[in-house]
Amino acid sequence: MTLILLYAAVFVAALVAVEAIVRGYFRTSERHRAVNHRLSLLNVSNDHRKTYHDMLKERGADGSWRQIPLVQRLRQFYVQSGIKFDARRFALFAIAGAPLLWLVVQFLVPNNLVRAPVFLLICLLIPALVVWRTRARRMRKFALKLPEALDVANRSLAAGHPLPAAITLVAREMPDPIGSEFGLLSDELTYGVALDDALINLTDRVGVEDLNLLAISLSVQAGTGGNLVEILQNLSKTLRNRTMLKAKVKAISSEGRITAIFMSIYPFLLYGMIKALSPTYFNSVWDSGYGTIVVSALLALMAVGNVILYKLVNFEY
Repeated sequence: MTLILLYAAVFVAALVAVEAIVRGYFRTSERHRAVNHRLSLLNVSNDHRKTYHDMLKERGADGSWRQIPLVQRLRQFYVQSGIKFDARRFALFAIAGAPLLWLVVQFLVPNNLVRAPVFLLICLLIPALVVWRTRARRMRKFALKLPEALDVANRSLAAGHPLPAAITLVAREMPDPIGSEFGLLSDELTYGVALDDALINLTDRVGVEDLNLLAISLSVQAGTGGNLVEILQNLSKTLRNRTMLKAKVKAISSEGRITAIFMSIYPFLLYGMIKALSPTYFNSVWDSGYGTIVVSALLALMAVGNVILYKLVNFEY
């Protein structure tokens, strides 16, 4: 018994020592790591203008895409996701994922005429879904950190610094996505872009509705004057109250949203389960010649029902 307790004590001591070493290593690496992506690029190169253009280029926010009506919305949607396009990684995922996806479609869809359109549709939907989810996550993170960024700017303004210096402080002290986006805003102001235009560019790049309040507040204050510190303090308080209201609404409607998601995916899960347990169960439907028409009509009805369902459980606030 004493030997077992000794072994247990040695094991606990070794575990605590390893945890302390690992935690110390990660703390050291985080301490030396740049606060945000823009600062990490500036550590490599001191050319601010080149860093500014490189960040716009890797985000896909450069060029004259706003003048093309058809591409404008899609390109803006991609820019707001914050994804940095990597051709090699995209090609690797495409080469590895396409054969696996084709095998899944071939197993679930026995009709040869339907396989190719379903495969192409899924290949188009997967990147769109990834961009949509990444964009929503980035916008939510930006909205949560925006009041904190306004507090940092308020402290800088209260110390007597001008507005561009306060924006630069936010870019230096805040993590991504706040830090990099306010860094681009600071660069635009440095290179001669008007404050109103720079705020519009910031709103277009991020897509958060709360930035409209910030842009309007700063534009009105620049035109009419007033206590900017008090304005930003009130705006920060308003944004925090909006965030609390959104959290309450999401908590109250969470049961309905979970039910809607389950009802949306349940028919496909049921079909996959039956297909796996009895592969020939749906052969009579496809052999009848009406399988494609029936499935298309059912998918159309499901789409209409899902639109109505999600309208009932998602609230605009």
